Amino acid sequence: MSTWLQENKPVRTQPRLWVETMWLVESREPLAVTRTIDLHPGLNIVWAKESASNDASGLASAGHGVGKTSLCLLLRYVLGDDAPAIATLRNKATGSFPKGGVAAKVHVDGDVWLVFRPYGLYSHSLAARCDVLDQLLDGTTVNDFDGYGRALEQFSIGRLAARSLPGTNQPIEWRHLLAWCIREQRTRFDGFYHWREGEGLGFKRSRRDPPLLVGSVLGLVDQELDQLLRDIEAKQKQVEQCKERIPELERAPAFALAYADHQLRLKVRAEEDEPVFATTVGESVQSRVQTLIQKAELDESQWTNEVEQAEETLAKEQVRLHELTKVRDRAELDAGIAKSLVDANQADFERLTKLREQLEGLDGGRCDHGDVEFSECRYIQERKTAVSMTWFQDGRQVKANAAELSNRHEARKREFDSAAQEVSNYTKRISEKKAGLSRLRVRIATSESTRTFLKQSWDDFQVKHTQRAKGGDTTELVAARKQLQELESALDSLRVAEARRRSQQSSRVDAIKALTATVATRLLGAAGQARFVPGHEVRPFEVARGGEAYQVLEVLLGDIVCLLDSAVSEASNHPGFLVHDCPREADMSELLYRAFFLAAAESAEQLSENGAVPFQFIVTTTSAPPEELGRAPHVVLELAPGTDEALLFKRQLTPELTGFDLG
Repeated sequence: MSTWLQENKPVRTQPRLWVETMWLVESREPLAVTRTIDLHPGLNIVWAKESASNDASGLASAGHGVGKTSLCLLLRYVLGDDAPAIATLRNKATGSFPKGGVAAKVHVDGDVWLVFRPYGLYSHSLAARCDVLDQLLDGTTVNDFDGYGRALEQFSIGRLAARSLPGTNQPIEWRHLLAWCIREQRTRFDGFYHWREGEGLGFKRSRRDPPLLVGSVLGLVDQELDQLLRDIEAKQKQVEQCKERIPELERAPAFALAYADHQLRLKVRAEEDEPVFATTVGESVQSRVQTLIQKAELDESQWTNEVEQAEETLAKEQVRLHELTKVRDRAELDAGIAKSLVDANQADFERLTKLREQLEGLDGGRCDHGDVEFSECRYIQERKTAVSMTWFQDGRQVKANAAELSNRHEARKREFDSAAQEVSNYTKRISEKKAGLSRLRVRIATSESTRTFLKQSWDDFQVKHTQRAKGGDTTELVAARKQLQELESALDSLRVAEARRRSQQSSRVDAIKALTATVATRLLGAAGQARFVPGHEVRPFEVARGGEAYQVLEVLLGDIVCLLDSAVSEASNHPGFLVHDCPREADMSELLYRAFFLAAAESAEQLSENGAVPFQFIVTTTSAPPEELGRAPHVVLELAPGTDEALLFKRQLTPELTGFDLG
């Protein structure tokens, strides 16, 4: 018995995830099964044999098209994957098995789940924690497919220190880890982090995110380190943004100076070839600025004088308008009084007479000449008495003097019309003068604003020109450079803290390094030919030799190390489940391929306790496995071209192409 793994002891008796049985169901009602595939922990080989007959056709002799990749897709399907490649297979299978599907007994962290997933697009997936397939398919148990999906997420992603990726906070999903656990043939095993071809896993950063996921799964990232990685990502973004801003700020003075020069020339109508500063001969931007400022100041002074004159004239006109308004109002009252006499309307006469007294200042107030109130002034009282006597005298003569009173009324009315017209004319003249005065004030304000702005533009231009000539940095640039230094210093501190934290986890890294060396020595037959490089974004497992075969070996080595590490380390979050679809066809040498199979089988033997193996490894191959592994229990399924019985579905899923004359 080989003992190259004797230093590594298993920490569990079964994988945290493994598939015990798969059923290719031809029909649910009645239940008919096309094929049953029994699997077990340890090494499971699905061998797609090539025909041993020399008479077989080329198509029939190759071990292709028999269903090995379809089996891998079905494994993905029962484990919750719904990728486009699986949808394509389902579409083909539906044509042959419209009521069929794939069922499996899946062990998830100690719980046994029976799962059924239909080929058809409109049937429902089923899952329940039970032991008999009939119970699941006939509906005697409650369907809990959603609970099955949650169980897959919880046993895998739920164990991680963080459930999102640093830098983007993108949630980590079970399908991301499943892509690593089931490698497809189309990637040709050309890179450790190349898990799917053409399907896309939804990673926002295809290069950086898979290594972060693997680091978390391997237990190389705890909560403290995860937070440090997130802080580093955030600080790195701030540094990059600041670095992008500094060149813009460095170019800003030149751009600002050129823009200010262009705008200034537009304002003063200077040609592009005119000098900026005044010279002994010819025009310049500076001389044009000075000329415009001086002219504006002269114009503003002249307009200010015109405003003063206009304001003085307007004041006089307003006094005259006030006087004319009083004359008009007196004429209006006199005309009304005359009409009241014509109409013999004493009430109107007295009302209008009182209004005229108010207009003349006889109805209350203080007499300036006698320095007494109007109620005590004899002159005022005589005037009021005279007014009252006029009514009695005129009232008795209304009928006798009707014609004279009417003429008097017409005369007063003409006086009023004349006064009203004069008031209207003066009002119009004053409005025109006010409008002219307003225009003068707007012109002055506009000129002052334009002159001030021109002067500020010139002063700002001179400051920019001086700064540019001296080569001094702007305040914004100085602040940005200082901020960059602070950010870089903070980033360096975070990286030091990250390195310190990783060094504290060195025992975990050392354990994976030691296991890598052990497995590599078994595969390559010599020590020191491979190593584990934590954090590497392309080749975390390196083989010293070059060549395409060794490139594939790096992928296989890394996967086997991680698989075995899940069996011997409590710190690992790897499911202990791995599927490889035909790695031999990725141009791996026959000798290395043989060592690869033997190492997997020996690992299962050495890590088993009472027949229980703590990992499950399923490999499909068209090449014959080593002779000692070419039968049960290692070979769990043999497929072959040429006969339907030896095909995975026991029939071709797609019809032969029409249009070929085979006669």
